[in-house]
Amino acid sequence: MIALPKHIFKIVTLTFVTLAVFFYTYGFTPSTTDTPSWASDGHAGLSSSLNQTIPLDPASEEEKDNVSTETNDETIESSTAAKPATTHEVPSRLADISGTQSKPPSAKSSSKGADAGKVLMVTASSGTGGFLGIPHMKERVYENRMAYADRHGYEHMWANITTYNLSHGEPIYWNKIPVLQEAFIRYPHVEWVWWMDMDIIIMNHSLSIWDHVLSPEGMARNAVLNQTINKPGGGPSGWRTPPSYNHSEVNFIIASGGWGMNIGNFLMRRSYWSEWLLDLWIDPFYIKEFTTFPENDGWTHMYRHHPIVRTHTVCTNQRALNAYPSYNSLGEHWQPGDFAVHFAGCGASPTCPGHWDEYWDKKESYEVPPVVKEKLADGTAEIENVQKGIGMPAGTVLDAVPA
Repeated sequence: MIALPKHIFKIVTLTFVTLAVFFYTYGFTPSTTDTPSWASDGHAGLSSSLNQTIPLDPASEEEKDNVSTETNDETIESSTAAKPATTHEVPSRLADISGTQSKPPSAKSSSKGADAGKVLMVTASSGTGGFLGIPHMKERVYENRMAYADRHGYEHMWANITTYNLSHGEPIYWNKIPVLQEAFIRYPHVEWVWWMDMDIIIMNHSLSIWDHVLSPEGMARNAVLNQTINKPGGGPSGWRTPPSYNHSEVNFIIASGGWGMNIGNFLMRRSYWSEWLLDLWIDPFYIKEFTTFPENDGWTHMYRHHPIVRTHTVCTNQRALNAYPSYNSLGEHWQPGDFAVHFAGCGASPTCPGHWDEYWDKKESYEVPPVVKEKLADGTAEIENVQKGIGMPAGTVLDAVPA
């Protein structure tokens, strides 16, 4: 046997111990999921690690007996060939904190669909009295979303976005990111966090978001693969959506079309990737550089220049998530049966109230739960009731959010 010099022996031993500790700590095992050829950029290993699923709160495990949790792990391509996938479950600080805010009257009921209790709808507004000049807009949005949440067994959180200001007077648009970070902590049992700007009406209450875009079938039906992504202002950006995706590795869902991707309506899955993305999204460089469409441009930059972002993102056709009113030139217009309509860019136009009323009257009729009516009548509706850090467990620290 050849005796190694002591310094070489120490280096080899230290390397071995370091790797052993890393693998033990992060539960790393080689992934059996084939990496699409378009993602072969040196990020595959990191992508696999970041995609590891963060386990949901143990208190929600008992609900698995009441709802179906079957999913199909398949890589969707133009040829829709199926491939195996492996998901590794590891701990995270996002799963350690329990407690929720408001929930719809019958959230997590066994009569709901397979996604009951797994989706958190997030609304945020500035705490001011009006919005777009539309009378009682907040109360109408509350009714619209709470009725939808009740019907499908989802949670709902409404944040006062002005309480989430970053540390150096950054524009309020960026407050969306700390709201999302805190949402994952406040609701440790949900799998998907669904952001919707307040200027969106859910038009089709019969269609659950699971059946629509989260399920393997819904995602395959609405995903746009290997298609041009437009730039703000319209026209090709020079970038395309990926030609394939693996359903079990999708962590972000957003519509594409018209003026590109609009982050007024999107969904994020609980994962290390999502935790990492939210941290990256409020990088001071982005905040300084992107001032036209601030956080939207930040997202677009990440999608274009970070293959690991594209690998875990699915773009849907525009009307699946983000159709516009007929007067709006930002993209495809809402058609009867479409899921939602987004009044982006309506601003302070005096025509906004009339347009809003027009589509409010066109939405599918739905039953408003009595408790929602009661809360609206007596002023106890959970509108802007969530404030940064309030009601959070003592000692909770969002290290990705500037104080």
